[in-house]
Amino acid sequence: MKSASIFYILLLCTLISCKEKDVHFLKHIEIPNEKWSYQDSLAFDFTIEDTVSSYQMFLELRTATNYKWSNVFLFSDLTFPNQKTRRDTFEFKLADNFGRWQGKKTGSTVENSIKMYNKKVNFPLKGKYRFTIYQAMRDLYLEGVMDVGVKIKTVQSGN
Repeated sequence: MKSASIFYILLLCTLISCKEKDVHFLKHIEIPNEKWSYQDSLAFDFTIEDTVSSYQMFLELRTATNYKWSNVFLFSDLTFPNQKTRRDTFEFKLADNFGRWQGKKTGSTVENSIKMYNKKVNFPLKGKYRFTIYQAMRDLYLEGVMDVGVKIKTVQSGN
């Protein structure tokens, strides 16, 4: 009984220590049937209270190895608390020129965490933001996309 309690305490400590540091926001949206339609927008709502800190935004993309492209193009809208919107277009490389996946591959799944902007991001207004993503590829459906996420990390001064 005592050894079981020690085991569970050690397991809990291990799980707590695995949590990524400085994550302000993290959300994933599962793509039904692993087919992401160009008509399907994915919305991520988050709140910013600290307008002094800088942040880094990441696209979290999980695909199957049957995803037929080596990249993905996305359109995004960032809606500010004052309802103004900033629109961006992104291209993310998912495989090199030889077809080797860039992300972490486990079995038939590839996980990517890709920095969205090359520089730090500052949010000028306190309040609720909405980050909306649309796939912008030539296919009507992107097959092999399992889920899409957004991660926002607080940047520590000096980084």
